[in-house]
Amino acid sequence: MFTIKVDMKKVQNSLSDLSDHAIKDASAFALNKLAKQSVFALQAEMKDVFDNPTPFTLNAFYSKPAKPNNLAATIQAKDYAPKGTPAGEYLKPQIFGGDRPLKKFEKALAPLSGGQYAVPGPGARINGYGNMSQGQIIQILSRLQVMRDPSQNVAVKTLNRLRKQKKVARGAQTDYFVGRDKGNGRPTGIYQLMGKGRVVPVLFFIPRAPSYHVRLKMQDVVEDVVARKAPGVMAEAIGKAVAKAFK
Repeated sequence: MFTIKVDMKKVQNSLSDLSDHAIKDASAFALNKLAKQSVFALQAEMKDVFDNPTPFTLNAFYSKPAKPNNLAATIQAKDYAPKGTPAGEYLKPQIFGGDRPLKKFEKALAPLSGGQYAVPGPGARINGYGNMSQGQIIQILSRLQVMRDPSQNVAVKTLNRLRKQKKVARGAQTDYFVGRDKGNGRPTGIYQLMGKGRVVPVLFFIPRAPSYHVRLKMQDVVEDVVARKAPGVMAEAIGKAVAKAFK
């Protein structure tokens, strides 16, 4: 979260002949316009620093408006996602640096992976944004019977079909299975049986979190917008307030 701040004394001095309510209205207008412009600037910055970001990522930030009785506009990242990880969570390492948190599907796989992180392998289906296909992730969780809703786990009909196709891995119920290190038994990843003698790694498990350097300098972007745009926005707010007062 980032709070927009400007020197509102300049606005108040310019509106000295107006009512206190008019001053607060103008101040809220200026703050909200700066906040919206900052969100647009963050979207432009993400297009520059990220490789083909998804629409969900580009819409990660929103502005919480200031009001005449609460002169503070804030820019926040969404902390809810119907599927997957909220943008506010997975963007933190990009904004502040450091380790990324476990994704939702990694948490779901924790009973099988030992709580490790997962990175795509050669058998992962990658979408147009460079991310692993959500459909394949759901398929893996379903086949390994770790869906949050048990009713969404693999159906008996599917299991029977896989058996007929001889795509059931040894020691497993489906074509997906957990591979383990021969030495210490540590889970090494998720593999898929493609056919007789053909196995491909879909996910590799890694014990340590992937670490990131700061890429999205959110504070710098917002401060730049305020520095460049605040004078013009405040002048517009003053003009609107004066015009309204003389109607």
